Amino acid sequence: MQSEILSEDQQDCLQELINIAYGSGTAAISEILDAFATLSIPKINIIETKYLKEHLENQVQVGMPQYLATQLINGKFSSENLFIIDEDSSKNLAHEFGLEDEELDDQNEISDVILEITNILSSSTISKFAEEMEIEVSFSPPSVKLLNSLDEMDSNFIDKYQQVIIISTILQFENQNIRGELLILTTDDTIEFIKELLDKILDEL
Repeated sequence: MQSEILSEDQQDCLQELINIAYGSGTAAISEILDAFATLSIPKINIIETKYLKEHLENQVQVGMPQYLATQLINGKFSSENLFIIDEDSSKNLAHEFGLEDEELDDQNEISDVILEITNILSSSTISKFAEEMEIEVSFSPPSVKLLNSLDEMDSNFIDKYQQVIIISTILQFENQNIRGELLILTTDDTIEFIKELLDKILDEL
């Protein structure tokens, strides 16, 4: 399933840049929610899009409804953020945002919280990553939907991307049962653009 697109040096360089960016995401979430949050060390996988569903099924609780938030990243780093969180975790997350118990069954309220956390993660991680790469990015408004299973995931992902760099991390809170996964999917052109930038960084070391 793993595709060999980046050299070992390129992947190590990308891993270091992503680690720095995701550190910013952790700090932003912890500050806004006043709760100790962790983003696990990001994992970088390069796969063919046809394996995307299989990858996701290995990361989430299959059989449980999942909220899927998506957000387009525009510019030379053309890509798409996916934030996936199961229904139970989403309610616990909403509780961290201050929702009362009677509001946790309101899908619209939960969706608003997920959109907010997606915005926080996108703006903090991708903006920091772009800063490290010395490029500019902009963001489209995120959208979210509740999927009863991953079979309901829009097939546009497969149509849009052939091979993708999946940069994934797990969002967890110390005192809550909250687990969500943030992924960044990149286009083929973006992969080539990233490789050129990584080579430039490596040449300057």
